[in-house]
Amino acid sequence: MGIFNKILIANRGEIAVRIIRTAKRMGIGTVSIYAVDDHQSLHVSLADEAVLLEGKSLNKTYLNQELIIQIAKKLGADAIHPGYGFLSENAVFADKVEKSGLSFIGASSTQIELMGEKNKSNDFVQKLNIPIVPRIKGSINNIPDFAQDLSFPLLVKASAGGGGKGMVVVEKLEDLPHAMKQAQRQALEYFGNDDVFVEKYLPDVRHIEVQIFGDGKGNAIHLFERECTIQRRYQKIIEEAPSISISKELKEELYQSALKIAEAIKYRGAGTIEFLVDDEENFYFLEMNTRLQVEHPVTEMITGLDLVEWQIRVSAGAKLPLNQSQIVRNGYAMEFRICAENPMENFRPTSGVVQKIRTPNSSSFRFESFVSEGMKLSSNYDSLIAKMVVWDKNRQTVLERIKESADEFLLTGITTNWAFLQQIIKNKCFIKNEINTRFVENEIEQLKGGLVSERQQLGELIPVIAYVLHHFVFPKNETTNLWGNSGYWRIAQELLIFVDEKPLKVSFKNQIEGLNFLIKGSPISITEMLPQENGYSFKLDNDTTTVVVADTQKQTWVQYKEHEFKVRSNHLMEQIVLKRKHESFKDEKRYHVYADLFGKIVETTVKPGEQVEKDQLLLIIESMKTEFRVLSPGEGVVKNVFVEAGSTVHDKQLLIEFEVENKITINA
Repeated sequence: MGIFNKILIANRGEIAVRIIRTAKRMGIGTVSIYAVDDHQSLHVSLADEAVLLEGKSLNKTYLNQELIIQIAKKLGADAIHPGYGFLSENAVFADKVEKSGLSFIGASSTQIELMGEKNKSNDFVQKLNIPIVPRIKGSINNIPDFAQDLSFPLLVKASAGGGGKGMVVVEKLEDLPHAMKQAQRQALEYFGNDDVFVEKYLPDVRHIEVQIFGDGKGNAIHLFERECTIQRRYQKIIEEAPSISISKELKEELYQSALKIAEAIKYRGAGTIEFLVDDEENFYFLEMNTRLQVEHPVTEMITGLDLVEWQIRVSAGAKLPLNQSQIVRNGYAMEFRICAENPMENFRPTSGVVQKIRTPNSSSFRFESFVSEGMKLSSNYDSLIAKMVVWDKNRQTVLERIKESADEFLLTGITTNWAFLQQIIKNKCFIKNEINTRFVENEIEQLKGGLVSERQQLGELIPVIAYVLHHFVFPKNETTNLWGNSGYWRIAQELLIFVDEKPLKVSFKNQIEGLNFLIKGSPISITEMLPQENGYSFKLDNDTTTVVVADTQKQTWVQYKEHEFKVRSNHLMEQIVLKRKHESFKDEKRYHVYADLFGKIVETTVKPGEQVEKDQLLLIIESMKTEFRVLSPGEGVVKNVFVEAGSTVHDKQLLIEFEVENKITINA
């Protein structure tokens, strides 16, 4: 069979962009599909053809199996690539695709049904004498009756899930019914299958996975392992390849176990066998992902292979491009998942419009994303917006490289976890590789404290200097200056510059050797000022400092040592902010619950007139595929409920109003 002429990508986001780029390089036409809130995504503009999916729910858009197949056939596609998530591990969809005469770029429907459904895969793997995690199967109604057979904590998991979706840790028996209901709801929404099960939660373990590839005829190879231990909310945020955590002997045992599974089912395409490994190198089969993984680029970086190309060729009937002896590992790679979230607020999803994007200009860095400048993020999908992958000769040099270049990355307009990820790689336990899957949970206060103290130590000095260089020494657009570049500084002796809305009085004077500043009354001198591609460099106290600078609406973003500062002044026309009078309502005798994130109401549990107790559940908000429970801050009577299940909510929107004697205002 020849190579495909055109493929439809049944997905969105960075994985759709990733597939399109490989297909284009191979000379294959591409069709993207998109929901209306994804119209600015790069996967829409990069594809040869793009089709809008009408509807607001996932079942109407990215999970609409019949419509997706219909579009593929109408536009003359030969195959459908499902990416990861959504329909990628849906056996019914894979079967429908192939029965329609199209090729499914992935595992066969029978393989997905067997290995993509976790209960079935555990039963199968156990028969191959590969150890599994102790678990309980059953219905959502009867599992709690058997939960005492396992010691707590327990982990509720979606049978058809992946990527951390539909997973809830339960510490005590009374919380199990709610956790199962939550996992079931997420599983149905994201995977179209609400089956769940319960297994023993193993907190002090490492997460090691093996990338495998099969030709569908019983032949399979592995492409080594990946370390995926650093996670938050049971979802990976840093991945490495290869792993330095386990012995060569255990690696070989994991390879052989993975190949045993692949060969036993005559696996076709890319797949990943995931294991948990304890301190004594006991290992347990966790699951098989019958698809491409989010973290596949780290494997590509150390092998020099394109796994998407392999997927396409094998699905078109070709043999495996290489045999095991021809696959060579070179160097070390680390992937950072950049998410739109605020780690300082329990990883709360964040909203906004992407303003400026800057990435390191080096072949050792690989940046993958679907966002573009001016794009507004949607709350209907998970918070992953980009991946930064770094390669070097070993783990130590990778860490050195990313630390040296961390401040060359800039993504402004929204709050992300980028600075938090940099705190992780500076952590002593991480550097020593003394980690487990609860690393972030155990180190969270130290990591957040590091963010705060590091930012305080950086202070406002560098952002102010960068701002002056950007606007008044090396101005890109002289018309933004209120008075023009000439003559203004003879009448404006002092500037008022706001750094994160903190006002600072600043004056400066040009000297032959540089600039002399007076900032908050303290003299500062800089020399050797030079414009850089995305910012400026200058020498301060004999040390060369480099900053990244970008202008966005109403303000300037300055990034220094991976920390972002919002800077503005009323000396630039477009940054002037007029003061407004704030009114207060001191006589109000009720308190309000406001949303502090954007998302969708999943469930409301109270009604007007109802008496509630402290910490009683009021409602559940889903934002970027994460559920947030809003509890009552105290006793009271509900006066009004302004939302219902299915309502879309925005930041600072009023949700619930209570009647109490004293006014208390809280955020959800």
